Amino acid sequence: MNWELFSTVGYVSIALWLCMPLLWLLHLLRRPRRWLCFVALLLGCMAMVLAKVNSQTYVNRIQVDRTQQIADQLARHELARRAAHAERAGEVAQIRFAEDDGDDFFDKSGMDDADLQYMRSFDKNVTPQWKKQKKKRSANAKDDSLESQIGATETHQGVEPETPSEDASSEPIFMSGTDKLAANRLDAANLMIIRVMLGLALFFVVIDYLYRANRYNEAYFPLPLPSSWIDTMTPRDPVAIRPASPRRTLLRELRTFTRRGESYVFMTDDTHTATQAAVTAYRLPLNLWPVEVVAVADDKAIDDDFVFETLWYCRGSFVVDSPNRAEQMLARFLELLAERRATHARTRQTVHIVWDIAAPVPQAMRQSFANLGRATGFALFLCREADHIHPRKQ
Repeated sequence: MNWELFSTVGYVSIALWLCMPLLWLLHLLRRPRRWLCFVALLLGCMAMVLAKVNSQTYVNRIQVDRTQQIADQLARHELARRAAHAERAGEVAQIRFAEDDGDDFFDKSGMDDADLQYMRSFDKNVTPQWKKQKKKRSANAKDDSLESQIGATETHQGVEPETPSEDASSEPIFMSGTDKLAANRLDAANLMIIRVMLGLALFFVVIDYLYRANRYNEAYFPLPLPSSWIDTMTPRDPVAIRPASPRRTLLRELRTFTRRGESYVFMTDDTHTATQAAVTAYRLPLNLWPVEVVAVADDKAIDDDFVFETLWYCRGSFVVDSPNRAEQMLARFLELLAERRATHARTRQTVHIVWDIAAPVPQAMRQSFANLGRATGFALFLCREADHIHPRKQ
């Protein structure tokens, strides 16, 4: 194999896209998942850039080396000349004089016009008649330019025309016809493979993102995507327990729900935390797409049905800082969810019931919520359950 078919840049592009499957395999094997799939996508982009550079600055400069063909043509011409001399040798007088040169071997005075024309075709020193006529026409050509008509004789001095310097990168690269064809095919195959690898890398990133979105320890960069897309890849557990060593603070957990395009009702017995949570949230970075978070007082100025309908259509979120009101609201939600399940209704975006109260949710109520939430799109997020199951050491 001729290793000069590609430049160093071209071979680097091949090495980059060959590393992509290895990164995908490591990404699938490592836990928790990291950023190797994005590194593979970046390598694919770099490979495409380098492959384009190799194609335009190296492969396009390859030309067929015709030196051997020219040499063969000259050799055939010389053989034809010798054959003509040998053919005429028997028809001329075999008399040589001391002052004769090589061309005087033939007595051209005794040849007719056809023979003279044939023999002169092999003479390199004889200028063809058509070329003499062309020179004569060029010498007699009349200058019809405006400068010649007005008799201008001024010449431009002091400014010499600049001859463009040839860049070494634009000089042709000579190879055989077979090698040029192989280089073109290898270049086209390299570009096609990189395009396929880039498509696979992008598909891998999307599938991996959706697969990790419902996994607490692996999800990243929340986006307001339809919950059905995410739940199709990884079904959500309708009752989830916040780990004893969580990834985020509780307020950041609430912001993550909002960034995912989901609504929530935050039930807590901590007044200070409730005050911090009852602020405007945003679904997109840079404070774009604001969502109101309303504090629900214990006076029932906002009834439970209104809170439920607002959550159902994902029009806002709520904060409840009264344990009694939270228990009553959760019981009412179970009644309304039973009605919605009977009609096979389901929310477009998941609704989270965030339970941050010292008193745990009764087991019977939790089981009912698990059955109803799975069918309707509600989820119960227990914040202190891990402390009850595995008490922290004081």
